[in-house]
Amino acid sequence: KLLTNGGIDHSALKNAFHSMMILGPSFEFYILGPQGEVKTYSDEPQRIKKQTVDIRPIQEFINGQSSLPILGDDPRSADKEKIFSAAPIFESIQGQKVLQGYLYIIIGGEIYDSIVDLLQQSHILSLAVWSLAMAMLFGLLVILILFALLTRPLRRLAQDMKQFRQEGFEHGQLPTSQWEQNSADEIERLGSTFNEMANTLNLQYQKVKNTDELRRELISYVSHDLRTPLSSLQGYLETWQLKYNELSAQESEELIAIAMKNAQHMSRLIEQLFELAYLDSETIALETESLSIAEFAQDILQKMTLEARMKNVNLDIEPKDLSIMVMANIEKLESVLTNLVDNALRHSEAGDSIKIRILPSTVFGHLNISIIDTGLGIAEEDLPYVFNAHFKASNSVRGKGRNSGLGLAISKRIIELHGSELKVSSKLGIGTQFSFDLQSA
Repeated sequence: KLLTNGGIDHSALKNAFHSMMILGPSFEFYILGPQGEVKTYSDEPQRIKKQTVDIRPIQEFINGQSSLPILGDDPRSADKEKIFSAAPIFESIQGQKVLQGYLYIIIGGEIYDSIVDLLQQSHILSLAVWSLAMAMLFGLLVILILFALLTRPLRRLAQDMKQFRQEGFEHGQLPTSQWEQNSADEIERLGSTFNEMANTLNLQYQKVKNTDELRRELISYVSHDLRTPLSSLQGYLETWQLKYNELSAQESEELIAIAMKNAQHMSRLIEQLFELAYLDSETIALETESLSIAEFAQDILQKMTLEARMKNVNLDIEPKDLSIMVMANIEKLESVLTNLVDNALRHSEAGDSIKIRILPSTVFGHLNISIIDTGLGIAEEDLPYVFNAHFKASNSVRGKGRNSGLGLAISKRIIELHGSELKVSSKLGIGTQFSFDLQSA
């Protein structure tokens, strides 16, 4: 019995509160007055923050007027509401039940809140740990992706270098990766520079290889060309030596003359070989000077006049304006014009003509010099090879044994050193034209 003579039986309440808290340690028990005033409770007085509880939620709970859950005031908090249970307390006075108050039970009290808070904190901590772990994993993944993206150009460059080192020049395998020369990325610019270096090295290697092949071919041709006059020279000298006492003065003179002719042919061939080797040097630079090209060309034709008359070939120059000046190396230009006119003369027949023509070039500040003949012409299939050393066209005319096949190769190189190109056009049976440009003075 909780009430005695209209008052609260604290001893009975203490025992009741103790028993009920053993059964439900998370419950908080209060005895409220009819107006919701807190009469007694199952906790320390200093824990109580609110001395009056709103009675309306209690009446709604008892009367079943509202749907659950119904929240009521928590005396331990100034503003919190919690789920509760309640029961009216009546006392019989003169045979009538008089309401003395309410038993007010907070479900999930402060201890429960502490445990819940602790569990929530533990859950938050666990969630934080997992979040941190996931963030670190994501960060690591991002770093790995960024590292892969940043190092991919470097790995490409390393692969290109490895391939270039393994393949070398023999297989002609150059790096295939495309690099941006003007990129802001230093690796891209480095890759572009490496590609340029590899291409330059490959070109130099191919040039050296081709030069070596041409040199071997040249040596083979030279050995053949030298062998013939050398054998002839040796044969005539041996004949003269063995039959010296038997030969007349005229016969001895003829043998010596033929031997001298072969010696001169060998001398010219050797001079041309030295000339070609000298002109192939990368460091050579020609010294040029101003000269009248018409006057210079006339001097070249003058040297050929006697032979041209003997073959009934007409020599001419157009125009004969002595004021036309060009910049050239006199000695080398003389070699070119002499060789080209001599070739034209050897491949011309009676009634043909050879003309040196001077016209403005399509290149600004230059003149075009052409050597045009109406001779035998060159077969179309032979045109790509006429500048190769020792090449002989199918209709080539040797002419008194003085043509070594090096003249056009030397002339081509001399014109290249003048900053131009020796070109040829020809039709078989109609004639041939060699042309090149020289800078105007």
